[in-house]
Amino acid sequence: MNQPELQFTLDLDDQAALRAWLARHGWQTRHELTSGLNWSERKVRLIAESLGADVVRGQAGYHLTDTLTRDDLPAATQARDAALSQGKRMIRYALALGRRLHALIK
Repeated sequence: MNQPELQFTLDLDDQAALRAWLARHGWQTRHELTSGLNWSERKVRLIAESLGADVVRGQAGYHLTDTLTRDDLPAATQARDAALSQGKRMIRYALALGRRLHALIK
């Protein structure tokens, strides 16, 4: 990682740029976004995450939620399911880590 990525700050212009790009291009992979916007993968991920549910983030790539069609629903549903699964794994990890840490301070 280079230093600018470590000091990343949210820029509303970047959010607008990602929205505009996705509005013009539809589904985009992370590689397509990094090439098209000249951003690092980390920046793409952080900007997309900052937009919350306004952007679908999944195996098919990134897409504006507002412009999804019926044909996009399987990919968007897969992204939702993957996010739920990842969240459950993270919660299990956090609880297990908490138990281990608690045992250390007893």
